[in-house]
Amino acid sequence: MSPARSPVKPVTPSSVKILMLIEAAVVAFLAYWIFSEYVFNAYFHDYVDQLLGTRGTTFTAAIGLGIGLAGSAIAVTLYRNLQHAKSRLETIAAPKIRGAVEKILSSLPVFEESQRASVARVTAPSAMTLSSPSQGTAPVSALPENEQKKPSDTKS
Repeated sequence: MSPARSPVKPVTPSSVKILMLIEAAVVAFLAYWIFSEYVFNAYFHDYVDQLLGTRGTTFTAAIGLGIGLAGSAIAVTLYRNLQHAKSRLETIAAPKIRGAVEKILSSLPVFEESQRASVARVTAPSAMTLSSPSQGTAPVSALPENEQKKPSDTKS
């Protein structure tokens, strides 16, 4: 059974939740501490201004490059996951779709057996690839010949 259809919901243990809250509190405290040092300590204020003034462009470029590379890596990973899920879905869902189409077609009296087979063949994933059509087969329309004619074609 796939994880998406699993009846068991993922649970984060309470100890992990508590640890995450403690880590968030420590990070918030350190951020407040650095901010207050910057505001109230003239030496630290001068140090930070000098550091960012002389190397500000380097930091900006490094941060921008890091964000760009991280975004690209995330995009590639998501694209690969999408392609993997798409291929799995095609192999899992194709027999179900083919069976449903054949069932619907069998209930319609206007289709002959050869037309049913050709329409069912179109629903298979292998027919969706970019291969050339086999020789000797022509596309089969869904309507019988007498229903395809336009009213303008049936002049007496």
